[in-house]
Amino acid sequence: MRILGRRANAIQVFVVCTVSLWFFLPPEPIGIYRVGAEEYEPPTFVAWPEKSLGLSIDLAGFKKDLDHVKPDGRRHLMASHPTTGLNVSVTLEIVPTQASTQGCIDQLKLIQKGPLATRAQDVKLDTAGKIPTLEYVLHEFEGIRVDQKNVYACLAQKDVYADIHLSKVQFTTADAPLFQTILKSVRLQSGPSEVKQIQAKPQPQTQPQPQIQTPPPEPPNSRELFNLGKALYVKNKYALAVLPYQKAFDLEKANPELDRTLWRMLIDNLGTAYSMTGRLKEARATFEQGIQADPTYPIFHYSLACTFAEMNDLDRTMQSLSTAFRHRKNLNPGEKTMPDPRQDSPFQRFMKNETFRNFVNDLAATKS
Repeated sequence: MRILGRRANAIQVFVVCTVSLWFFLPPEPIGIYRVGAEEYEPPTFVAWPEKSLGLSIDLAGFKKDLDHVKPDGRRHLMASHPTTGLNVSVTLEIVPTQASTQGCIDQLKLIQKGPLATRAQDVKLDTAGKIPTLEYVLHEFEGIRVDQKNVYACLAQKDVYADIHLSKVQFTTADAPLFQTILKSVRLQSGPSEVKQIQAKPQPQTQPQPQIQTPPPEPPNSRELFNLGKALYVKNKYALAVLPYQKAFDLEKANPELDRTLWRMLIDNLGTAYSMTGRLKEARATFEQGIQADPTYPIFHYSLACTFAEMNDLDRTMQSLSTAFRHRKNLNPGEKTMPDPRQDSPFQRFMKNETFRNFVNDLAATKS
């Protein structure tokens, strides 16, 4: 969330601007992730077409995890690289005043004072480079070794701010080029064919502000816990991902902060992490809590069916699959079709059963 000075009256601007936001991810890897490539492919371009201004970033080889417009109007993209485990989050925001480098720096300073950064090591705020950045390494979380590298970057041009967050668990110095390659590719530009960096106007000197003693940092919020859990989850560290995901889930029940799409991802990933570590009772309870709060979201029912299949409960598996496909029109934006149960491993144990086989064949025929 942008600081209050940058957020004032911003939502009114979003009403007319967010409808045409879009992201494009190239299908083939480029940059450091492409080996032996013969032809250059353009980077990912994030834009408001009517403004002719967007964000260019090299996300070659990444998998798009989330692509949506937040309830407050900001455009949000989350992507992960399946080989390296690098996570990228991009947020575009329009403000009613001139965006500035100082606004970026103020935002990074707020993050630096946050509950995770204040507990981290190797904290470095760089305000002298072309792009202001904040980086730190969180070596432990609740006694668990995670070695999560975090880099925040911010760009400002006209009335647009672009916030980028890169993170990776089990970070080593050998991973540093991954972060630098992404950061070097980032630019706000007027269109895909215009790749020249637009120089920001020099900012006026500001008077030093008096030092204000701040209270001890608060515990991590649900979004920070969600990000940590996701970083572990995409690295298949399911047992480690359970702790921050469960803490985020508990916080959301008491004080909801995540939007609906992220909340759904939290529930599904937490339940799946429990299932992947053999904790089927907890997985079932997680999905059932999700269904109680959001009964028509089909993926909760589908994931519950997977859990019942792992429990070797054929009747409940079929009941949950039937319910999932009955609500198939209620997928998240960007989720085009239901999964195919014939291809998912939990259901393979039942495929020799003719009744079940005919049942899933009928479901697959109507999955879209």
